[in-house]
Amino acid sequence: MNTKRWLLASVAVFVVIGVLEFLIHGVLLSDMYKQTASLWRSEAEMQKMMWVFWVGILVFAPFFALIYVKGYEKGKPGLGQGFRYDLYAGAMLSVMNSFGWYVLLPIPLALAFYWFLAIMVEFIAAGVAAGLIYDE
Repeated sequence: MNTKRWLLASVAVFVVIGVLEFLIHGVLLSDMYKQTASLWRSEAEMQKMMWVFWVGILVFAPFFALIYVKGYEKGKPGLGQGFRYDLYAGAMLSVMNSFGWYVLLPIPLALAFYWFLAIMVEFIAAGVAAGLIYDE
């Protein structure tokens, strides 16, 4: 394992996930969250707890990159491997996460579907970033 590339891929995954989380949830889905405001913490309370969110991504990113690295096949393009890895991982986790929350919370099906798409986009983008950086 190339530790330097793994660390760089981890940083890239952290940045990609962080930026996309802000864009997707803070911008694109903000109106849907306002429509279901009674389900969520207040904006002020969320802001006070945001450090937990960032720590979660900080822990997630190196493991995400490590799983990619352990499955990396030398001689094959990193971009394609990153896309493939996260298409699989994204599909697996997005179905469980988005539709699992649909069952547990009284949210519109549309929101669960948008979460499914968001996780897919985030994982594929993070996988492509890891693949481009870890390509040997």
